[in-house]
Amino acid sequence: MKARTREYEALKASFREQFTPCTDFLRDREVYSHPLYSLLRSMPKGADLHAHADAILPIAEQVAFLRDHPELVITPQWQIRYSGVGAPYGSRTMAECLNEGLTVEDFQREWTLLGAPKWSYLWDWFEGIFTRCGAICTSPSLVQDYYTRVMRYYHSIGVEHLELRCPFFGTREDALDRGKAFLKALKEVRKHAPEFTLRIVACGGKNDVWDPLFDTLMENAMYVRSKVHDGEHELVAAIDIVNDEDRSYSLERYEERVRSIIAGHPGLKLTLHAGESRRGENNEIAIALRCGIDRLGHGFNLYRYPELQQEVLDRHICMEICPVSNAALGYCANFSEHPANAYRKAGFPIVICSDDPAYQAHDVLTCDYLAVAVGWNLSLPELKELCLNSIRYAFLTPEEKDAHIASFERRWQDWLCL
Repeated sequence: MKARTREYEALKASFREQFTPCTDFLRDREVYSHPLYSLLRSMPKGADLHAHADAILPIAEQVAFLRDHPELVITPQWQIRYSGVGAPYGSRTMAECLNEGLTVEDFQREWTLLGAPKWSYLWDWFEGIFTRCGAICTSPSLVQDYYTRVMRYYHSIGVEHLELRCPFFGTREDALDRGKAFLKALKEVRKHAPEFTLRIVACGGKNDVWDPLFDTLMENAMYVRSKVHDGEHELVAAIDIVNDEDRSYSLERYEERVRSIIAGHPGLKLTLHAGESRRGENNEIAIALRCGIDRLGHGFNLYRYPELQQEVLDRHICMEICPVSNAALGYCANFSEHPANAYRKAGFPIVICSDDPAYQAHDVLTCDYLAVAVGWNLSLPELKELCLNSIRYAFLTPEEKDAHIASFERRWQDWLCL
């Protein structure tokens, strides 16, 4: 155990000498060859409580997924579409793209923030990626295969519980088929990772495109909640509302509807995106607190609202911190200055999460722990506490949390002794 601690501290010091607290996980690929990255990749991590649907697999894994599904093609505009009638002229399967000389790096440029034009508003490019890649999981069979791969990937990096932000588009039947596909993927993963658990955080959106669909998305989600269960537990555990906070509608627009949904579905949890901004002129965190949130999605700019900080602390509301995402989208370039470290030191419960790692060009969760380990100069016990928080504040039953904590403790001890 002491040997592992000495190794970690030595590698952390080495990393801090080679890289700055402003390390760019999108562009500085040398990060991934440093031994500290490998060490933290092997570290047990508990859970990821904030990851968005279809934006998880590293681009190399996504390319492999598309290569295995020739029913999907890539258009000349880099959109993923179904083959056959309606596919634009010049569309090719992934295998054809690769055979003709395109590379993972080409897709990484088009499908991540690496390709954003200089001086552009990053959210425009970022949301455009979701549009280009939107068809990647639009059938139950695609959902099942994609999320089998996602959960296996999480298991390979020491994660045993995933809470996935997911919209339920289409008809009730479409939504139900998607929910069942998640469950089939989970059952497949459990053949090799029997302890793995999954919960869905059903999402609506608050921009011009999503807003007209809000009620349908929520109704679909509640239908799936009533019909799809993992044993005795509803697969859909919570709801959320997403999108760029600085240019979208306010949460206030949805407040009464959110209150009604929560009141009408006992046991349903609430986590809302709020505070994902550097600005101080909005009331998103205050509205989220009024809605009765169980967790706060991001909460980055809580430091701007001293009057709200005590309420968050008194109510013991956990904040879902996504450090690499915050850097990628321009909220905080220097990890040592990320406000969540001050929240942590002040006793606010926080968890480390990944957000949209596929499209932000970093490895799922490992880079987030690397960013805070180095930026906040954390000890191994402090890293362990963050990992345990990800289980303590998960939308799981007390019995499930106890089982995951016991499993994590065993795996942590084994890892220390390697």
